[in-house]
Amino acid sequence: MRITLDGTPIDYYERGDGPPLLLLPGGSGHAGVLDALTAHLAAHYRVVAMSSRLVSARPDGDQHPKDYAEDVLGLIEALFDEPPVVFAFSAGAITTLELLTRHPDRLRLAIVHEPPVLRLLPDAARHRDALEAVRTAARAGEMDEAGRLMTEAMTTPAPGGDSPELRHPGDWLDGYAGTSPEPPTPELLELFAHLRELQPLFLEHVLVPFTSTEVDLAALGAVGRRLVPAAGIDSRGQLPYRAAAALATGLGLPLTEFPGGHLGSVERPAQFAGALTALVEARRV
Repeated sequence: MRITLDGTPIDYYERGDGPPLLLLPGGSGHAGVLDALTAHLAAHYRVVAMSSRLVSARPDGDQHPKDYAEDVLGLIEALFDEPPVVFAFSAGAITTLELLTRHPDRLRLAIVHEPPVLRLLPDAARHRDALEAVRTAARAGEMDEAGRLMTEAMTTPAPGGDSPELRHPGDWLDGYAGTSPEPPTPELLELFAHLRELQPLFLEHVLVPFTSTEVDLAALGAVGRRLVPAAGIDSRGQLPYRAAAALATGLGLPLTEFPGGHLGSVERPAQFAGALTALVEARRV
């Protein structure tokens, strides 16, 4: 489905019936990567998975979280009669933080999974330089090198690790050790092939502006328990986990861990849906 917001086409998928739940992906922002998660959640919620404007509009020039947040606000106002729960990861989580800062009353609960808010880290300058190198390689058309540098920047563990206060939703950890990600469906593999076309746009115009955004801890602190910083248990020590932990620490909140790593919602949709449902339902009481 498609909606036009202030002249910008925005694609979204909708499934299920019940309380509203909005999903925002990371990376290039294609909601199709969350299709399996949506299928599991649709038994309990009216689930809307929203793509970013990068997917439908293919804009030129750097993109910014405040514009994407206004897109999400427009979708919420057009589709929902009440504030939804929002789950978002990576770049989508940064968009959600921006929306929560500007329009806190429009979200009932915001679960932000591994937002790479690098400015909260003590070694932020080093990471900014690493991601600038990714962007430089992408702009030179050296996509293999850009991909290599991106993987290195995001997954190389930092010395010392992190020690935030942790919380696990529900009992999903029982029997988790040693389990493997779910095999991707043919539809997801086909979508990944399509997303390679969007990767240059993401690396050139989204990666650095989003990860460089300044987080308003005072504004976010005012929303209290309606904000849940989250991370994947398999990401411990990696850059997105460290950023999520820094956000939780800065707000005086626990860090809620979910199954999998940075892409746990894509690679482990059944386990992830169970953990997400347990968290959302616990916050209803």
